[in-house]
Amino acid sequence: MHSGLQRSGASIPGSTAQSFLSVQGVSRRKTWAPGRKTVKQLEDEYHDSDEDVPEDAVIWNVPISPLEPFTTASRDPSPRRMSSLSSLSSNGQTYKHPSAPNTAVMAPHPNPHLGLPRSATTGSFPNEPFTDMFSLRERHRSWQNDLSSEAKQISLALEVHANKPSIDSKLNTPAGSPPNSALSRRQSNVSSLSLPPIQKSNVMIDPLPISKEKEAVLARTRPSWLPPKNKKEERKHLKEWERMMAHSAIADRRRAAKQLEELESSRQTKDNVERIWEDHVLPNWDAVMNEPRTRELWWRGVNPKIRGEVWKRAIGNGLQLSSTSYSKALERSSSLDEDVVKQISVDAAAAFPETGLFKEETPMHTSLVDVLKAYAAYRPYTGYQSCMTRPAAVLLLNMEPSDAFIALANTLNRSLPNAFLTNDRQGIDKWTGIVWSTLKYKYPKLHDHLIQKAQEVYGEELVRPMLESLFTRHLDLETTSRLWDVYVFEGDKLLVRAFTGVLGLLESGLYGTKEEILAVLGQRAAVLEVGTSGEVMKAVREAGKVDRR
Repeated sequence: MHSGLQRSGASIPGSTAQSFLSVQGVSRRKTWAPGRKTVKQLEDEYHDSDEDVPEDAVIWNVPISPLEPFTTASRDPSPRRMSSLSSLSSNGQTYKHPSAPNTAVMAPHPNPHLGLPRSATTGSFPNEPFTDMFSLRERHRSWQNDLSSEAKQISLALEVHANKPSIDSKLNTPAGSPPNSALSRRQSNVSSLSLPPIQKSNVMIDPLPISKEKEAVLARTRPSWLPPKNKKEERKHLKEWERMMAHSAIADRRRAAKQLEELESSRQTKDNVERIWEDHVLPNWDAVMNEPRTRELWWRGVNPKIRGEVWKRAIGNGLQLSSTSYSKALERSSSLDEDVVKQISVDAAAAFPETGLFKEETPMHTSLVDVLKAYAAYRPYTGYQSCMTRPAAVLLLNMEPSDAFIALANTLNRSLPNAFLTNDRQGIDKWTGIVWSTLKYKYPKLHDHLIQKAQEVYGEELVRPMLESLFTRHLDLETTSRLWDVYVFEGDKLLVRAFTGVLGLLESGLYGTKEEILAVLGQRAAVLEVGTSGEVMKAVREAGKVDRR
């Protein structure tokens, strides 16, 4: 408290304010701060060079930053002050609010040397726009004086925009909490971005130890064995590095947002397709099977929840089997040779090992063994063959054992798989010829290589492993299921398209010797890495299209 005047934000009565301002020669006591830097010195010290500004850029009478700090540092963040902030419209225009009652209106004094009393605060002024207060607070010529009225409005709006987050946080933050201004957030974002490390010596290039003189000039953006950079160039490159890192972070966020959007879109599409299957296709099966839009549905994939029901209807039951047929076949399987039963158990445990669903002593393993034993007893003239294990596993994952047995028997009774199961030479030659002719049409260069440079591979030795197992041996479970979503509807011709499409995806790795080709497509080949199920189905669909030439 000085000269009997109390520091307070309360309003000064009108008569007192007028009499106080009428006193001549009263000025604010100067703060004693020896060696204090001037505004000009501070601006020169923290001045950033204009190296980032293009040479052909023209900047005239345009504010490029909010108001100067001294114009906003001492403003009272009272609700009345907040209302004056909110009085700014989005286009920078100001609107005067009615003055609060019992508040003195203080006009700027004509004497430019008149200072403000120490007890006078922003709470003592009426709720007027900022421009009226600038004239009271202004004590020297600012950069604002050279701005046009429109530029001042833009600068004013920019200052409000920069301070709005901090003002909102103050309104919603309990008293005593530290302010959280936009500047502090920008500084925290910059500080969170770690700078590149100082480039130390590389023993392979510069084996000699670094001297103290050289260590003092090591930079973050230049290797130690090159001449040092000057400080100006180092600052410029660090700014460029920070800008690159910021752009990279933005790109990563956009990429992640796009992936989330794609996942959400895919999920919604699957939900919509599932509803169409349940509400439209399954209740009206015979009526909608010949519609083109129904074909688009199975090419998009069947939802796993209804896949079993859809597959059963699409495969049909031309053999007129029933659950009773499965029970009787399972009873007759007790007469199977012990070695055959043991082989069935071993092959069942190896079905889709990445899932772990068919390990020994698991319920799925037991069910798969029962289905295979029942089929071997149902068709004794073909018996059990290893190529039928995985198709049976795919069916069992989507339906009950009795239904899986019926679907397996009807699937393997189709022309192409039956030809390989029964070793029908005429049927094998027929389908092998169709496969190679399709491959020659779509990929003539690959076809010529397999025929001319690896003639010993030509024939069923290359074609048989994929076709007899219905692609369950070479594709992962998800891709196999997607392929079967179409196969159960379109039949054996889909397998020809699938063979051509898969070889097209693997084309770059098939221009080798016989051993190299069989390592990819043979009986003992591992699961192929041909991309996602969507990519495989796209290639399969393209393989069946005729080029319009």
